[in-house]
Amino acid sequence: MGIGSKRWPERLAAGGLLLGLLAATAPVPGLAADDAPATLALTLRPGDTLIGIGERYLEQPGRWVDLARLNRIRDPRRLRPGAALQIPLDWMRWQALPVEVVHVHGAVQGPGGPLAPGMRLSQGDRFDTGADGILTLRFAGGATAVFAPQTRAALGASREAPLGGVRATRIDLDQGAVETTVQPLATPESRFDVKTPRVVTAVRGTRFRVAQEPSASRHEVLEGRVAAQGAAPQPVEIGQGSGLRAEGGQLGAVVPLLPPPDLSAVPARIERTSQLLQVAPLPGAVAWRWQVATDGAFVQRLQDVQTREPRWLLAGLPDGDYQLRVRAADAQAIEGNDAQMTFAVRARPEAPLQLSPPAGASVVSGTALRWTQVAGAPAYRLQVARDAQFSDLVLDRSDLATGHLAPDPALAPGLYHWRLATQRPDGSHGPFGDASSFTVLEPSAVAPPQLGTDGLRLAWSGPAGFQHQVQVARSPDFAQPLLDRQVPGASLTLPDPAPGRYHVRTRLVLPDGSQGPWSSTQQFDVPAPPEPPSHPWYLLLLLLLPLL
Repeated sequence: MGIGSKRWPERLAAGGLLLGLLAATAPVPGLAADDAPATLALTLRPGDTLIGIGERYLEQPGRWVDLARLNRIRDPRRLRPGAALQIPLDWMRWQALPVEVVHVHGAVQGPGGPLAPGMRLSQGDRFDTGADGILTLRFAGGATAVFAPQTRAALGASREAPLGGVRATRIDLDQGAVETTVQPLATPESRFDVKTPRVVTAVRGTRFRVAQEPSASRHEVLEGRVAAQGAAPQPVEIGQGSGLRAEGGQLGAVVPLLPPPDLSAVPARIERTSQLLQVAPLPGAVAWRWQVATDGAFVQRLQDVQTREPRWLLAGLPDGDYQLRVRAADAQAIEGNDAQMTFAVRARPEAPLQLSPPAGASVVSGTALRWTQVAGAPAYRLQVARDAQFSDLVLDRSDLATGHLAPDPALAPGLYHWRLATQRPDGSHGPFGDASSFTVLEPSAVAPPQLGTDGLRLAWSGPAGFQHQVQVARSPDFAQPLLDRQVPGASLTLPDPAPGRYHVRTRLVLPDGSQGPWSSTQQFDVPAPPEPPSHPWYLLLLLLLPLL
């Protein structure tokens, strides 16, 4: 219901004043300066004077003269008790309502520097979320607004009139995107608007999104309905599940939002520091929005990313429980309905990297299994099984403090699968790394050496089909890497490494060049070759060799 749709009565408990709305179609003052003002009707009581009313309620008390003219009062000293005195809202003395900063992720700049939870913003304050910042504000009455990365906006209005609890709230969106959740407003005259340079979106109680691009804006309604006012004199109503695009102040057609994507292929438990998430394509979709938060209402939002393909590399989240929200955008960039799910990250401590035997290798009985060591790890868990599901275990050890083990008794000939996890101090363990297999040969067969002329092989976890960047260095800070290479698959051969201690780390690289975070630094040792015998008979034999 817009302002001036009908008259409204309300008895104020404190002052016993009867208020009513004089027919008007304008927004609350300050929201659209060129419209006629809305007014409230004050029921006069014995002893009231225009001068006293001006001092109590008007921003400029001297405008009691204008009140007399507006209400056609010839004698301001003779006011009739019970009569209705019409007072324009934009003449009233408004009280500023501070807005609370409830969540900040990344670097968000306010009027006096970086913003932080608990701070307050006032009418006129500007803010900038920067490249990856996210800001959540809470307004009087409980409304919230979440601003996406790369957003510049200002608090255009946040105030309350002295009569009837009328509130005026406006967000001035210069660039970027905001999602608002507004509870039903307390009075018909109250307003909550989001204003772009060319369009004003007004709500009564709803959940909606507004985004401002360089030359256009988008308006999407998830719950309730809004009125969008562009260059035309008449606003356009946008109902639930609909949206429109506006260019140059001209409102486009209202179109239905795309349906929510199917999240059934997204894992509910993630055990990698980098996890590729994928959804099925949607007809008409050209982009996808991915959001992560710690709460179901997405007030505590942590990530907000758009991709051109229906997949996204999730990275950088600590272990914990999260909410994922995904939606698709159509050819007009209008973003659709959300799909939402709960997921858990349980990726730490990271599993060691397998060193030897390499995947698919053939070894002799008694060959040791070797892996890298994770900094600070108290122990490692090693499982060896006859099947890829690890239901038929032949070895399960969780007390291994070093980076190698020769199974005792030795493994019988056959195909085996092995995997590793890092133990926690409390006795539990982190996720297992990717498993690999090897074959123990029959005793008569000869297995290739683990460290031979082709060098030493490294293997690591990661999704198949993607490139990995690998760094090997002598020092754990990787200040001067001996090797820095991008390789396909999940293994690498180090040709003829010199004896000594090495450090290694890897990270995922997508086809578009984006990279995941580095894995934890791990180390391995290359032993020195054995010394030749020092017995003098050995030297004599060397002298006699030419005579033989």
